[in-house]
Amino acid sequence: MWESKGDQSLRSLLDIRSGAVWEDDHFEAWYTKKGRDLDRFRCELKAYQNLHDFGVCDRGFVPSFYGYVDRLDPSAFGPLLRNFSKDKFRPRAILLEYLPDAERLNCVNYSRDLVRSAVQGLQEVHNAFVHHRDIYPKNMLVSGGRIIWVDFDVATTFANNGPREMAYCDYEIELVKSFGELLDEDQREGLPPNTKYY
Repeated sequence: MWESKGDQSLRSLLDIRSGAVWEDDHFEAWYTKKGRDLDRFRCELKAYQNLHDFGVCDRGFVPSFYGYVDRLDPSAFGPLLRNFSKDKFRPRAILLEYLPDAERLNCVNYSRDLVRSAVQGLQEVHNAFVHHRDIYPKNMLVSGGRIIWVDFDVATTFANNGPREMAYCDYEIELVKSFGELLDEDQREGLPPNTKYY
């Protein structure tokens, strides 16, 4: 176990055996034995940074990314953020495009064109070296006639398009296509939205 010493305001402990990182005497982050980050904020932030850097936000397949706030001190903002002042952890946020008319993809708003757009959008996500890892219609929003991918809190990023990475990309694309088939079938049956969970 390692502990920082001296005048540093942040005390960090690293437990080599578990891979847990602690900051300010609280649990901060977990990593799997293979090194996968399980901190949802960091996963989503890294995904949006990649998506922004590769222009996926600009092309409208994911919300625009405006920045982030990490461990904001609520006391610095007076009464505006006083509701956060007694929280155990400081606020963290990812600032994204507001989509006022968005609704989840379902069997009522479904169309084959939207599913094709979802596949194209996911391919763009993959081209930014991001695996979504939470492929469900609830994470495909319909807004202004377009599909927008959201909810990257369990996403992973990767450094290259190796065989393993490409196989997972193909797997995610097949999931989208299979949901499209299920939604098409539900629409033909005249089912109301969210009758089935998939």
